[in-house]
This record gives sequence, C-alpha cells and structure tokens, in this order.
Amino acid sequence: MTDHLKTDVVDGVMTLTISRPEKKNALTGAMYDAMSEGLERAERDPAVKVVLFQGDGDSFTSGNDLADFAAQSTANETTDSPAFRFIGNLAKATKPLVAAVQGNAVGVGTTMLLHCDLVYLAENARLIPSSQSGLSA
Repeated sequence: MTDHLKTDVVDGVMTLTISRPEKKNALTGAMYDAMSEGLERAERDPAVKVVLFQGDGDSFTSGNDLADFAAQSTANETTDSPAFRFIGNLAKATKPLVAAVQGNAVGVGTTMLLHCDLVYLAENARLIPSSQSGLSA
C-alpha cells in the first residue's frame, strides 16, 4: 500500500485519488499496485457501482516516475510490472470507469483515459501522449 493513493467508497462510488502533488502525481510501482488493488476490490464488492479516478493538485498525473521505473526494470521482467497489471485491470473492468482530469495527463495518464467510460476534462486539462512528453520511455 502507498500513502500516494487515497481510496474512498461513498454511495457506491469508489474514488481513487492520485495524491503525490509535489511530484505532479508521477506514478510509482507502489501506486500502480494500489490502483490495481482498488480495481480488484471494486470488482469483488457489489456495493461499488462505479470507479472514479482523480488527481490531487494541479495535475492528473505526469505519467511514470522515471527513477522508480528505472529501479524496477533491473529488478523484474516487464510482464510482471505493476503498470502492466494496472492496464490489464483497466481492460478487464466490468464496472464503469470515470476520470476527472485537471492539468496534465501525461503518458499512461492519457492511455488510461481510453479505458474509461466517461472522462471529464477541466478547462486546463492537457492530454499528452508519452511520445510528446519530452521524456524517453
């Protein structure tokens, strides 16, 4: 578990809040694991009717935390990566997925929106695929 993902369930809505605003909500392996656990819990829990993704601060997510992913790449195979687990869980989700996007949604922050049933974009939202982020994968 990580302190950088807040999970709340209220009135049938599971809210997963990416909460690392000091790093523009850059995603670590632990954060991907926590989001996967949230999606898996939502699938098992009949009280959860919808999953909402949102970010704290001025960014939805700046994508992968490159230092964390560099460390992980030497530790395990890519097929076991927390990011692949998360994307797989998004693809398998049977409950509606909603995203509330403010500021930048970079790389996987944009990719995950393609799996959502509904995406709300704030006026300042910017969707930036990883190929345009200026960062190498």
